[in-house]
Amino acid sequence: MKSRSISCAVAAVAVFGLTAGCGESEVPERPPVVRPVKLVTVGDEAGRQRSFPGRVQAANQVDLSFRVGGPLIELPVREGGTVREGEIVARIDPRDFEIRLASARAERERAEADFRRFSSLYEKEAVSQAQLDQARAERDIARAREEDAEASMRDSRLRAPFTASVGKIFVENFQDVRPKEPVMSLVDVSSVDVVVDLPEALVARIIGDPSLMAVARFDTARGREFELRLKERAAQADPRTQTFRITLTMPQPEDVNILPGMTATVTGKRAGDAIDLGQPLTVPAIAVVGEGGDSHVWVFDPSSRTVTSRAVTVGQLRGSDRIEVTSGLEIGESIAVTAVTQLREGMEVRPLEELEGFGPSGRRRG
Repeated sequence: MKSRSISCAVAAVAVFGLTAGCGESEVPERPPVVRPVKLVTVGDEAGRQRSFPGRVQAANQVDLSFRVGGPLIELPVREGGTVREGEIVARIDPRDFEIRLASARAERERAEADFRRFSSLYEKEAVSQAQLDQARAERDIARAREEDAEASMRDSRLRAPFTASVGKIFVENFQDVRPKEPVMSLVDVSSVDVVVDLPEALVARIIGDPSLMAVARFDTARGREFELRLKERAAQADPRTQTFRITLTMPQPEDVNILPGMTATVTGKRAGDAIDLGQPLTVPAIAVVGEGGDSHVWVFDPSSRTVTSRAVTVGQLRGSDRIEVTSGLEIGESIAVTAVTQLREGMEVRPLEELEGFGPSGRRRG
């Protein structure tokens, strides 16, 4: 009886063992952990993109005036209006110029007739060489006077030298105007200049750089940026402010009116990224693992969604939570700033911002 009880116990243990073994073989393998990490973009820290106030001015502005004087009889333009190249924008009473031109033309015709007559007489030796030369000189003088009268007649009509907007009109119609008295100002509207004053410490770094560009933002076009190109710079610094005046230019937008006198905010760029205007590249200090020559950061690869260790050279601490990186990183790269001691080479991670707006169950809140 005792031996039978032992046999049953052994059999029960054996069955339990087999059952347990089968249970263990059915446990599925756990998938690799995709660790959530917070990322920051290198060069995206506040203060790296330095902005400066700018002022819009006309790319080309001119005050028009007559070369002759007289009473205005036509002033067909208005301030703010647009005129085309060659269009008449003002006209002086032409009657005095017409009389002068008719007189000069008659004098030229008489002088030419006299010269022809003296030439014929000279061939017959009826007049001297001096008399012929005198007739030739009078003919040439008469021709010059006629040309001058024609020019005065043309100058009684004031034409736009280029397509422009009328900035300001300084005279009234039917008013007597003097030669060289400003009549109106024209502003070239095909392009826009933005003037900005830069500290002298920055000018040497950005002038002459072919990759230099900048963008302008205007209150009249909120949320938009307009690309600028370097046009010219001052040769000397302002002795009071120690700044250099830089002129940047851009085409006039078709859907926004950017007018002279408006203000702009100018931000430097290089090859599509924020230009380093004297600011050292810094990253959050918690992103750097190790010390001195063994320092590295975890760089995120968006295509594979993995992180890779990257050796960096660090400099001084900046403030309480940032540190300079003098080599090893490029502007625009993403690095991890959380769980940096738990990351491993090639580990797949999930940026924390992808989880924002979701509750613990994975359903979007709200």
